[in-house]
Formats: sequence, structure tokens, C-alpha cells
Amino acid sequence: AGGKRLSEHRHGRRLLVHLFQLAVIALGSYVLANLWNAANATKDHAIALPVDAHVPLLPWTTVIYLGFFLLYIVPARMAYGNQARMDELDRIVPMMVAWTVLHSVFFVLVPAEVPRSVTPSDAWLLEAIRDSDHPWNAWPSLHVVHVILLAGLVDRWTAIEDRVTRRPVLALVVALVVLSTFTTEQHYVWDAISGAITGSVGWWLITKRMDGHQPKTADTAD
Repeated sequence: AGGKRLSEHRHGRRLLVHLFQLAVIALGSYVLANLWNAANATKDHAIALPVDAHVPLLPWTTVIYLGFFLLYIVPARMAYGNQARMDELDRIVPMMVAWTVLHSVFFVLVPAEVPRSVTPSDAWLLEAIRDSDHPWNAWPSLHVVHVILLAGLVDRWTAIEDRVTRRPVLALVVALVVLSTFTTEQHYVWDAISGAITGSVGWWLITKRMDGHQPKTADTAD
């Protein structure tokens, strides 16, 4: 029992380190790029498709847009108490952070701004986002990139016999997050398409390195 408590304590500390990496380094790089573009960007490389003109503003979907951040709890909970998964997480999170920083560099090199309509007077949560997040760093959408990485991680740790029931849920979550990026006017459709591409490439690179380092065993699957 004492050994188990010690192991869980160590896992808790490691998860806090991962949270620091994601919140300070990854998110920090996004914020710095966002502030830089808001103050210095002179060219707009946003790509609007015809379908974007038909996407409505739905302020209530801000809950989904922000709720996305709670998804990080899922793989953290799956890894807590499982040594094999924690070892994988120790390698995966730095790669997720590095991929995010690379996107932030791209945002500065290729600034893209998504225009916003007038915020409804009762949409205080949407207004809070707009006050803290300038309409730059449009594509690729990091919301889409990260929801794909998180879904891939959960799927990786899901037993084969459980994937039939879990994958539709993951697909629904991904779809809702993607749609919320449109209906909050945070992103264009192209931003999600490009995010899906770079998110998928990122997950492919992560799994390639993980499988090359150590084949996935039953110890990492539910």
C-alpha cells in the first residue's frame, strides 16, 4: 500500500510537470504569437471559403469551445496509476509542446486574422474570449490540432475490444470542438482543415517515434 501511494504521488508530480509544459510553454507560445501579430502584423493571410459566409454565430457554443480544455483531464486520468502510460506521457507531452511551438512560429511568419461580427450583449463568455484572444493565429487551428492529438492518445490507450464503442464518442467530441471553432467566429473552415492535416501529421510523428522506442503492449491499453 505504501509503495502504491508513493507511485501515485510521483505520478501526480509528473502530471503537474506536464501541465506546466502545456500551460506555460505551449499556451505561452500561442499567446506571445497572438500578441505579436495584434501589434505588428501588416499582412493578412486568412483563407475564407464560400461556406464560411453561411456559418452562423452561435454564442452558446462558447461553452464547447472552452470545454475543450477539460479534455486534457481524460488522458491524465487514464495514465495516473499506470506506469507504462506515464512513461509514454513523459515522451508524448514534450512532442505535443514542440509541435505547438512550431505552429506558433508559423503564426508569426504567416499571420492570419478572422473578422468578427458584433458580440451580442448577452454573450459575456464569448466577449471574455474576444477580450483575451486577438483574432489572429487563425490557421492551422490549434484547437483542432490538439483535439486530434488528445483523441489519438485516448484511442491508443483503449483496448481493441472497446474501440468500437469508444471511437464514436471520440468522433463526436472532435466534431463538436471543430464546429465550435466556426460558430464562435474564432476560425474559418480552412483553419480546421489545415489543423486536421497538421494534427494528423503530428500524431503520426508521435506514434512513429513511440512505436520505434517501445512497441505498444497490453500494459498501455484498457
